[in-house]
Amino acid sequence: MPSLSGKPIRLRDFIRAGDLFFSVVGYRNDNAIKCFLRYAPGEGNRYRDGKNYRKLTHDEALEIGRDYFSEREGVFRVPYEQITEIFKPEERLDLIMDADIRKVVNFFRGIPRKNMGVTGSRLIQLKGDESDVDFIIYGRDWFRGREMIKKGLERGKIDEPDEGTWEFIYKKRKPAISYDAFIAHERRKFHRAFIGSTYFDLLYVRGYDEIQKDIPENPGLKMGKDRIVAKVKHDSDVFDYPAFYPVEHEKIYAVLSFTHTYVGQAFSGEVLEAAGQVEKIGNRYYLIVGTKRETEDEYIVSKTLMKKLGIKDYLR
Repeated sequence: MPSLSGKPIRLRDFIRAGDLFFSVVGYRNDNAIKCFLRYAPGEGNRYRDGKNYRKLTHDEALEIGRDYFSEREGVFRVPYEQITEIFKPEERLDLIMDADIRKVVNFFRGIPRKNMGVTGSRLIQLKGDESDVDFIIYGRDWFRGREMIKKGLERGKIDEPDEGTWEFIYKKRKPAISYDAFIAHERRKFHRAFIGSTYFDLLYVRGYDEIQKDIPENPGLKMGKDRIVAKVKHDSDVFDYPAFYPVEHEKIYAVLSFTHTYVGQAFSGEVLEAAGQVEKIGNRYYLIVGTKRETEDEYIVSKTLMKKLGIKDYLR
């Protein structure tokens, strides 16, 4: 089923099936849409089409959307014929434009408008009182955007999240690493900032010409849990989904993170430590981080960064 532009459905788009709203969580959507249920009718502070909606917890999503849930993949699969509406961030940017979004768009002036979008509750017009601006820049322009945030912070044009915001993000993510380690990694990613009172995060999504990258997305043969220490070969895809960390290791070809908590966690030449589920995909072994929504026993840290900053207790 095409979008308004006839373009394929990709990561961070939203789809609607009846009264249920799903966020797309993958690029490989040939037979059915890989997604996760986010919003459903119920008591809450979000309204659309004369109905009250609520944002779902993980367990609520599994219960309400059980007919769509794939146990093997750990995500939802919605058939194309059951989709009633498609929401593409780049196509609906002008439609959902408000004062907060305009601030972010203006900050990234110089990046082509067609390569910008906003996802999350704002995209599907179910914004809540605490909704942030989940801002997407597509493809290679994302790295220009990240550099603009870095320079904007250095020049005082925008602000880093304050302590309260960092604490909120940390508690929301429930990572297996310590608060100090989490903040140390986040600060050098340059993907979160305030413009005045408007908080936004910068999300990467592949351009349409890059969708078919050779990065595994579907589950393989589970081989058990493991923890590795290895050097990162290159960092060209560490902000992608899944975040891809090819490593120098006798068994593991790459670490894959399916949680946004651990994107951009380690860079080329750094030594990382990672714990997760080993899976054999094709003829290669991968260490998977983010096998469930709350990854309390799975993590990625840059041991190089921890040593540089003198952080010894980097695990919770």
